[in-house]
Amino acid sequence: MRLRRKVTIAFFLVSALISVLLTYFLYTFIKRQLRSELETRLRDIALIGSRIVDKGAYANLAAQIGGEFDEKNSSSFEHASPDYRVLFDQLNVIRGTEPDLIRYTYLLIPTDDPNNPRYIADADAIDPDYKGEISHFNQPYDVSEIPLLKQALQDCTPELEPDFVYDKEFDVYSVSGYFPIGGTKGHCTGVLGVDITDKNMISALDRASRLALEISLIALAIALLVSITLSTVLTRSLTALSTTVTRFANKDFAARTTIRSRDEIGQLGANFNEMAATIQEHSDNLEHLVEVRTEQLADEKQKSERLLLNVLPGPIAERLKTSDGVIVDKFEAVSVLFADIVGFTALSSRTTPEALVTMLDDLFSAFDRLAEKHGLEKIKTIGDAYMVVSGIPDPRPDHAESIARMAIDMLDELHAYAKRQGTDLTIRVGINTGSVVAGVIGRKKFIYDLWGDTVNTASRMESHGVAGRIHVTQATYELLRDDFEFEARSPIEIKGKGTMQTYLLVGERCTHSSSRSFASS
Repeated sequence: MRLRRKVTIAFFLVSALISVLLTYFLYTFIKRQLRSELETRLRDIALIGSRIVDKGAYANLAAQIGGEFDEKNSSSFEHASPDYRVLFDQLNVIRGTEPDLIRYTYLLIPTDDPNNPRYIADADAIDPDYKGEISHFNQPYDVSEIPLLKQALQDCTPELEPDFVYDKEFDVYSVSGYFPIGGTKGHCTGVLGVDITDKNMISALDRASRLALEISLIALAIALLVSITLSTVLTRSLTALSTTVTRFANKDFAARTTIRSRDEIGQLGANFNEMAATIQEHSDNLEHLVEVRTEQLADEKQKSERLLLNVLPGPIAERLKTSDGVIVDKFEAVSVLFADIVGFTALSSRTTPEALVTMLDDLFSAFDRLAEKHGLEKIKTIGDAYMVVSGIPDPRPDHAESIARMAIDMLDELHAYAKRQGTDLTIRVGINTGSVVAGVIGRKKFIYDLWGDTVNTASRMESHGVAGRIHVTQATYELLRDDFEFEARSPIEIKGKGTMQTYLLVGERCTHSSSRSFASS
């Protein structure tokens, strides 16, 4: 729903509510004023009427009240009695003063039964045109549920009913005035009753309500026009701003709104224009900025990928990017190599830290290139120790052969480096074959590492090995014996393993064109 329609509806509903309330108060006021005026008229008519009643005619009729009521005899008496005619005419004169309001006029006389006075005369009794119920002479009238009439008859005091009272006998609602025509308290001569029925009252109120309704409808029409006008004026600036924002959202960055006022809405429009100008300025160079930023992001991603691959094997890095769980695998057939620089502690004591780090970087970088050449996976370096594995993360049937050739190339690389530097630098190499568990440990500065007896035994092969030689276990020997030459060692005691038969790798057999021997080195 549009804002203008909402504002119109809101103004109209508020105006309608006010109009309805005003109509209600107007109707209530008219009703109250009408009732007050009718009560005043009723009081005046009843008071004057009670004074003009012919006392002689009344006394003559009163003397004949009593005995059992007989409607037929009473009707005949009413038509034949001149005294009744006198009172009948006087009651109609009283009613004729306000013919549109007064419905009933009658005279009642008290009896020994305070709840059942009797009729002396009724303004409709001998009217030949009247077709309704008639109260006949000497007819009892039950006033037990009309307390004010009962009080007027007993106390001989004028009474005026505050509201309409239901008369069961005549099935009407009426408001009545009761005025005594003479007597004293306890000895009331009689009472003049004047009734205004609810039909007359309702008729007057209907006219009043129609007037109030007409006023209300006129007020509602005016409220609707005012609401439409106000909503148009108040939302004009917002509508213009909304149209401009829509154009701007459709990439018309040159769109600007017209400032129609200096209020908060006008300030909002001015702020939007400033923002739009800024965005338009940036949008002109946006494509270039996006291209530059995209290239930067691509470079950063490649750099991150390279750093990750320097830490983890490629398949493991991919799994780490797509999984939050623990990465762990078991490999049944791998070969593990440990290499350690002989005399490193003594060397570090006589070499500067910068030269020592440079030497390690040169050697381990060369070993990294050899690992890549043979398709092996470098695991880590610890101080002067270098660890590499074959058959992880992708299993391969020649894991033992490939790591043996790696070991031979490592000795060649170290020999060449020592010759260039003019040092007697050498290493011990240990190899073992078996099953391991591999996985990523940690969530920060994580590392891909190996665990298992195979790893521990490979480390023992290095530590119990011979400088410048490649020391292997029985398991590795069994896999390489057909293609490589070995020198058996005497059984040696290995910490944590007991006595073991181990071998020193001499080189590849002469049937291979690239065979080399390191027994003499």
